[in-house]
Parts: sequence; C-alpha cells; structure tokens
Amino acid sequence: MSTQWTILKEKFNYTTEVDTDTLSTGRTYHTPDGSYPSITTVLGKTSDNTWLQRWIEKVGEEEARRVSKEATDRGTLVHEYAERHFNGEDVWDEIMNERLDVRQMSRDLIRATERGIEEIWGQEQVLWSNKYQYAGRCDMVGIWKGKPTIIDFKTSKKKKSSKQITDYYIQGCAYAVAHNEMYGTGIRDIAIIMTIDGADPIVFEQDAVPFLPLLKNRRQQFDLLQKDSSPTV
Repeated sequence: MSTQWTILKEKFNYTTEVDTDTLSTGRTYHTPDGSYPSITTVLGKTSDNTWLQRWIEKVGEEEARRVSKEATDRGTLVHEYAERHFNGEDVWDEIMNERLDVRQMSRDLIRATERGIEEIWGQEQVLWSNKYQYAGRCDMVGIWKGKPTIIDFKTSKKKKSSKQITDYYIQGCAYAVAHNEMYGTGIRDIAIIMTIDGADPIVFEQDAVPFLPLLKNRRQQFDLLQKDSSPTV
C-alpha cells in the first residue's frame, strides 16, 4: 500500500549543482568549501575488486565493457524516471514505451519507494563533508516510515543480501554524516531501495551509525593509496 507523500522543497536550501572533474584520482567535486573526491570513487578504489578482475578475465574486456555500459545506461534511465516521478511529473506513458526491463525496474522502484516515503526534502542534492573531505550526490532525503532518512536507489541484475551491500550502507552513512554536518540535522537512518531485473524489489533499512568507523577507515585508505601512487621526486 502506498503512503501519501509530500514534497517540501523549501525545508533546506540544497545545492544541486557543483563543478565536477574526472582527475587521475577519480571523480572530484569542486564544492564551495574545497575540492573533494566522490564517495563512490573512495569506496570503489578501496574495495576488494578481485571478483571483478576474474569476471573480466573470463568474459574478455570488450564484453565486460559492453555489459557494464548497458547496466550503467539502464540504471541512469531508471533513476531519472524515479526522480521525475517524485518531482511530480507524469512519466508513466514514457515508461510504458520503454523496453521490458526498464519498464519493470522503473515501476518497481517507484512503487517500493511510495510504500515508505512520507516527505521528500530533496532529490539529487550534492552533499559534502569538510571534516572527512568527500562529496557525493544523494538520490533522496526525507521522512521514511516516520524517520528522517537517507534514501538511495540501486538497480541490480540479480538479488543481493544485506551482507553483500556493505559499501551501499557506507555510502548512505557518508550522505547522512554530510547532511548532518551541512544542515544541522540528526539523520541516522538509511533506506536502500533495490530494483531487480526480473524479480521483486528489496528494501534494506539500516542504522548509519555502525558504518561510521568503516567510512573513516576507507577514507584513510584512499589517502594512503593516493600517496603510494604519487610519483617520488
């Protein structure tokens, strides 16, 4: 059953646009307070990618690039439909004209979000932490089942368990920390809404606080990696 949700655009004066670059260190946000690495870059460069290397070796680089691009393009499209819907646009005719997987995943993401969202404070806002020096773009912030929550949309080719998405929780924690730092809030809840190709969506709800030590550790690892890769004089 869907909840009745409202859009509160004036609750916070969110930043939705900042300059970005893709540098040798990865995607970088040039915020008014400084240039910080993307939190997705931080997590990507400090994660165990052994499985990814094995997969690339198995299917070949060309096929890996094709599959990755297809997944990225689909994820972007599904995210855009959800964002537009929750901004009050009527996107259903467009969705129904999409291919089957996009249609199903967009519908499932929107319906799963509607079942928990009560207030939408903002979408696609840029958040950054001066304390921990990272930045990122958050899908949605608002009231989820009665609590201030960071809401993040994910698309997936197959079902995942909570143990498999630790990095998603760290990412959500990073957004909560940055939002609290920038706007004086006390957000500590994360909702990860995963829409899955050919399967029912899954909603993962977590407390952000236990992931703060992991966030700090990964941020430190990232700096160490940059230091190790810097040319010596």
